[in-house]
Amino acid sequence: MYESEETLSHGLMRTMQWFSSLVYLNILWFVGVLAGGVLLGIGPATLALCAVLRALIWERKDVVINEFFYEVYRRVWNESIRFMIPLYAVLAFSWVNYRVIATFAPVVMPVFVVLWVIIFLTISYFFIFYGTLAGSPWQKLKDSLVLPWMFPLQSLGMLVGVGAIWLLNWRFSVVGVLFLFSAPVALYYCLLRKKYWRHFRVK
Repeated sequence: MYESEETLSHGLMRTMQWFSSLVYLNILWFVGVLAGGVLLGIGPATLALCAVLRALIWERKDVVINEFFYEVYRRVWNESIRFMIPLYAVLAFSWVNYRVIATFAPVVMPVFVVLWVIIFLTISYFFIFYGTLAGSPWQKLKDSLVLPWMFPLQSLGMLVGVGAIWLLNWRFSVVGVLFLFSAPVALYYCLLRKKYWRHFRVK
């Protein structure tokens, strides 16, 4: 009986630690974005968030979250700017096309939605595996185009998970403040952990 109570207590403590870590990471992400002037801060802040969660979930490392976050943030700052500016251009071009299609050719909107899903998954895999894939950022982006098709169930889980979290944010705004970015990324790493160990982990 005492062992079961101790196990339950340990599980609750671990759960609370994870929730507090996700809240803390979400705050760090927002601070990192603001510190970079928003547009230039999104890239390094997201890479730093991913690096922390990769260390915690995939590699099972004990890291000091704020120190590790800002160490990665500073290290990837210049590199992230080089690929974030073209990425913004692609997203802006896609948004303009969306508005044009929605106004003048709504019949082809389903095709455009599929294209947006592919873009979303490619960008998600790019950030998730940025510290794992080899090569330049552009080589990593090309490899990220393939990963959604390699891991279709995980990709579907990512879409459902992020949709559920954004729906919760729409209904309960406090979710957005506490977990809007850290929770989906943590879910991605949990879904892809076995794939990482099977395909990418150096034995």
